Amino acid sequence: MILENFWYQFICVFILGLIMGSFYNVVIIRTLSGESIIYPESKCPNCNTKLQWWEKIPVFSYLILKGKCSYCHKPIDIMYPIVEILTAIIYAIMYIKLGLCLKYLLAIICISIFLMLAGMDIKEKKISNKLVYFSIITSILFNYNNLFDSILGMFLGGLIIYTLRKILNYISKKEVIGEGDIYAIASLSALCGCKNLGYVFISILIFQLLFSLPTIIKRIFKEQKYVFGFLLIWFITSYYLAFLVRYYFIYISLFFNVLIFLNLILSILILFKYLFSQIQSTSKPIIDAFLPSIFLSAFTYLYFI
Repeated sequence: MILENFWYQFICVFILGLIMGSFYNVVIIRTLSGESIIYPESKCPNCNTKLQWWEKIPVFSYLILKGKCSYCHKPIDIMYPIVEILTAIIYAIMYIKLGLCLKYLLAIICISIFLMLAGMDIKEKKISNKLVYFSIITSILFNYNNLFDSILGMFLGGLIIYTLRKILNYISKKEVIGEGDIYAIASLSALCGCKNLGYVFISILIFQLLFSLPTIIKRIFKEQKYVFGFLLIWFITSYYLAFLVRYYFIYISLFFNVLIFLNLILSILILFKYLFSQIQSTSKPIIDAFLPSIFLSAFTYLYFI
């Protein structure tokens, strides 16, 4: 039967992802503005003109309108098609991975919430507490076969990041990690479980570093913080050498193993010390939004489990 055909289901899931992505955009924008996600109907955020049906087709409307409102001709936020396409890809990839089942439903709900939170964090450095709490519940439900491990992971992950936040905020005398980030990381820890807490923090570190590199490099050249650039290269080199030794079993002598890991610890300490001095001397944020990294960590985990 056609309803059981893989490609038919794949196309349906992809189209559903586009539609849901459009809805997620509404949730992101209206949650940040404090409006209802149900009423009023979709409108241009610049001129407030009610949109016609053909202006609300996911991705295609953006292309047809050439990225501009047909009434006021102001640019449409590129976030709209990006979120729609990302959601469609997520729905499709999770379908390939899990098929149509309860796990699939819970997985796309979890990753969709992380996507919406990431969108909010990128736009205004704010996130919805209600969405975060909902993400914790769905993350625990995803592990319905091992609830204890999920709940324990949530508490331990939240406790670790809470403690780290207190230390960093005390040393820097300003907020480095937001309160919402604690609950978001606790939710990711609930999704991955206690046994995968190492993955949670290592993956966030890697993705956060990748996201922050453009900002860091720009600041290095603009403010001539070449010492920071050198420290960053030192840390990255030490980190990946340690990673290769730990996970890819590069056979070198015990002396060099110990040397690499001691160098990693030293580079982290010196880099953090320099980071704190920079945070204290400027009002500009050194660390970018956390939620995109948490979203990618969640997606990567769901794909590879």
